[in-house]
Amino acid sequence: MRRMQAEEIDRKERVVNAAWEVFARFGYLKASMNDIAIAANVSKSVLFKYYQTKENLYRTVFWRAADEIAAADAEAIAQHEAGEHVFSAMRRTVDVRMRLFSRAPYVYAFSYAAAYDASALSRELTREAISRARQTGGGEDMYRGLRDDISPLQARQLIFWMSQGFLGDKLAGGLLEPEALKREYTEWIDIMERLLLKKQGEV
Repeated sequence: MRRMQAEEIDRKERVVNAAWEVFARFGYLKASMNDIAIAANVSKSVLFKYYQTKENLYRTVFWRAADEIAAADAEAIAQHEAGEHVFSAMRRTVDVRMRLFSRAPYVYAFSYAAAYDASALSRELTREAISRARQTGGGEDMYRGLRDDISPLQARQLIFWMSQGFLGDKLAGGLLEPEALKREYTEWIDIMERLLLKKQGEV
């Protein structure tokens, strides 16, 4: 019984990871259940047994990806120390996120692709995900020590744009080894810190 349950869990995890990969490569409209079944090494009938429709599967893996990334970020935030600035938190976050990347290599590719997918379903889910993220909020106290001519809102937006651009560029060139991604992204965090934070001695 336990072996059968373990096999079922493994099969479902293969389906989720295969769906992330196929949807990331082809988008919601062009990806097929057959593509996903082949990538997951399961029969198409198994796929329909679990999810019934492609839309149900997409919704499931969309929120699974969102939850996985949110859990990784929450783990990093839980280690926040009083007085810590955003760049220290970013270094810790990228470490946690790369552990997720090692376990689920297509989770970020899928999330990035979903954010720019033109399908009505993907736009709907992305709007809902953004709304949830805004309601969560928090972390404003980390945007301290910035240069006087840069507001926390501007810094947050700049960091978001840089992070999205970095991820998009790397995904377009093919998935990289997690440690290489971490090392290169950390270099960009160092550059942003030098540009945005007040220099020591500045009032």
